Order: sequence, then structure tokens, then C-alpha cells
Amino acid sequence: MKLNVKQLHKDLAQYVGPQNVLSDKPSALVYARDVMPYDVESHHMPYAVVRPSNSKEVSAIITYANAKQIPVHVHGSGTSLVGLARPKTNCIVLDTGRMQAIKVYPERGYFEVEPGLHIAKVRKALAPYKGLLPIFPGSELIATIGGAISVNTSAHAVDAALCKPGDYVLGLEVVLPTGEVIETGTQSTRKPAGIEMTKFLVGSEGLLGVITKIRMRLIPLPYMENIVAYYNCTEDILKTVMTMYKNGIVIPMFFEYLDENAARIGFEAVGLPAPAGAVAMMSMHSATRMGCSEKAKEFLSFLQGTGPVEAKIVTDEKEWGKIWSSRAEAGNYVYRLGTTFGSEITPRVDRLVEAFQEAKERILNVKNLKDPQFFSFGHIGAPTIHGYAFYPTKEISNEVKRKMVKEVRELSEDLNVKYFGCGGEWGLTAQRVDFLKKKYGPVYYNLLINLKNALDPNNILNRGNMEGWM
Repeated sequence: MKLNVKQLHKDLAQYVGPQNVLSDKPSALVYARDVMPYDVESHHMPYAVVRPSNSKEVSAIITYANAKQIPVHVHGSGTSLVGLARPKTNCIVLDTGRMQAIKVYPERGYFEVEPGLHIAKVRKALAPYKGLLPIFPGSELIATIGGAISVNTSAHAVDAALCKPGDYVLGLEVVLPTGEVIETGTQSTRKPAGIEMTKFLVGSEGLLGVITKIRMRLIPLPYMENIVAYYNCTEDILKTVMTMYKNGIVIPMFFEYLDENAARIGFEAVGLPAPAGAVAMMSMHSATRMGCSEKAKEFLSFLQGTGPVEAKIVTDEKEWGKIWSSRAEAGNYVYRLGTTFGSEITPRVDRLVEAFQEAKERILNVKNLKDPQFFSFGHIGAPTIHGYAFYPTKEISNEVKRKMVKEVRELSEDLNVKYFGCGGEWGLTAQRVDFLKKKYGPVYYNLLINLKNALDPNNILNRGNMEGWM
């Protein structure tokens, strides 16, 4: 599409002011990039970036885009790990970063927040009210609440213990793909029963509307106790998770693991002695201090029956801080000190060991770049396996990077299909469209396409994500 960018800049400025429109090449490049390791191409580059401050401005931009038939790509902070954030076509990027208001209503039992506020700042705003935000990404200093709700990710938390964020969303303000502004849900703390638009829009990945306000239930901050368990090998941790579900053991809010390689790297990075094997970290929660203490003791008793080298409740905050940070440090190692190609595999719980072993074998034998190091860590209680092909170099060609991203994505989704799972953390379109088709079939996929077409007849919002890849 040939387009007069200067005129586009002028047109958008009338809605948000000239200081909130960017159409220079350096800015376009910044917004075209995401966390994918390969380079931006010309079709990823937006014509302009616009930064509205409220739903009225968003509505005006979307209405204009429909009239001019210009796609709009919604941008939070660009941290998606399956390619959702990178534009797939030349477009207007709509940056939600100026929409950061939050208001807590303790007397009503909820808070309202705009989509551009970083998750860490939402958590800080809830702290005086002793409120829990049920979203725990590793990128919470930069990830936005709007992005998390648009994907409906609880991130590192165990869904079976805490549910998905959407279970706490009482209502939304949304600008539809045709420009109309709607409100969904309720201001009661009891969610509507029956058919209701909130559940369609939460997790819709910006395909069905632009979320401009989120109303979420205030959740009382629970008491927490922390447990660490050291095992001879990763498979022993996986068997523990399988037994936990099979025997109906109370599930922790967090249940993380580091495989043997990740544990060594992570513990050394925080100044702890490297463990001989793999490490599991758990956090138990309860509404009362006594209840939390009892749950932690009961869970520790369960762990001690699963054959760990050592398992203990960690009461020293400094010690726990180091143990918990070791997981982030393992992630820092694989992402910063080389080139990493990651997976998200969420198998049926009773197939956890098989899925892990096959993921490890397939990653160690990738075809497009030989001899990777294998690292694995993640939220195994969920259960989520993150398996990584790591190369201790940045000197990998762009073409090989692209091939490796695709190869690791495809092997991951093969395993999600084989072991009856589905990505529970990163979203389901863009790089995962082939998986949707394979797992659920053409009728299911066409239902999603028809829903998108019904709400977005001009395919304005996030064009290319539903079609797949880049």
C-alpha cells in the first residue's frame, strides 16, 4: 500500500497531538522489534506510532483506520515470546503506554486500571490495600497489565492454585475494531452468569478489540511460606508433580524447577553452592498465618516421601531471596550470554516425564544448528516445561536464527499435541497458528476466523497474527 506518511502523521496528530505521533524511521524500527532474535524486515515497519491517552482517542484512531483501510497493531511493551508483538504488515502501531491510571475501590471490592501500566506498578499500587495481583511474569518491570489480560496469562503462578487472571476480571472498557466503545461485565463482585462479552475479550490477544480499562476483583494478599527441595535429577521433580496431582495434595501457588544445568548456573550466580542435581522451589499460601504454616508442613511431609536429597521450609528471607533469584539468574544466563531458542510445553500431568525426556532429546538433536546446550526451567507445578537450545555465541546468521525459531516452535507444538497440552502462558496466535489448526482442526480455526471477521470486518486489528507467523 502506497501511503503519504506525512499526511498520516498530520491526520493522527489531530486526535492525540503532534507530540504523540512518531513517524521517523528510528522510532518505527523500535516498535517493529520484539524479543525474537532475528532482524526486522521492511513489512514489519509501521508507517507511524500513535500514543493515545484514553478510549475516546483510541476510538477516533480506529475509526480513522477503518475509513482509510490502514491496519492497526496494538502495542503494550513488546515482551511476547511467540511473535504477537511484532507487526506483520505496515500499519499504525497503537501504543497504550500513556494509559496508566489506576484507582482502587476497597469499599467496592475491586480496582480499575488502564492497560499501559506496568505490572510491577500495579502490584505496588495494590500493596497499601494488601491486595494480590494474580499475574507473575518474569518481565513484570516492563510487561503491561493490558498485555497480560489480552493473553490471559498468570505467567509463573500455578493455575490450579490461583486460576487465570480472567477469572478475576469483573469487566472491561473496550474499543471495538470498528471504533465503537463498549463496557462489559459488572461493578458487583459477583460476575455475570451466562453469555457475556468479557470472557470473549479476555485472552483475545488484541484481535477483537483494544482494551482501555480493566476492572479486577481485589484479592486479599495471602500469607506465604517457602520450600526448597533438592533432587538427584529433573525427572524426580517431574514425578513429584505427577504424584501431587494424582494424590490430591494441596497445590502451591508457585512450583518452579531448575534442571541440573540451570541449577548450577543459577545458584553460582547468586553466591550459593552449586547443587549436585536439580532444584524445586515452592510457595504455599493461605488466608491465615496458622493455615499457611500447616499447609507448608503438610507439603514438606509429602515432599519428603518423594525421595529428595533434601527438602526444607526456608524461613530466612535473605536465604530464600537468593534461592528464588537463582531461577531468574539462570534465565539471564541463557538469554544474555549467548543465543537461546525456547519452548513452552504444557503436557497432561500424567505424561510429564515422557514429555520432558522427548523435549530434551529433540532439542539436543535440532537440525538447523548443531550441538546446542540444553537448559530447562519453568513452572512445573502448572505444569509448564521450558526447554531451551542454548548456544554460547551471538554470532549466528539471521537466516539460521529464523530457521531455529521455527524448528523449536514446531517441535514444541508437536509435543503439546502428542501429550494433550496447549501453551498456557505465551498466547496462541502468530507463531502458534499452525498448532491451533493441528490440535483443534479446521472447524475450530474457522470459528475463530469467523468471530474475528464478525467484529473486525476490515481486519484492522493485529492483522497477520490470526493468519500466522511473520
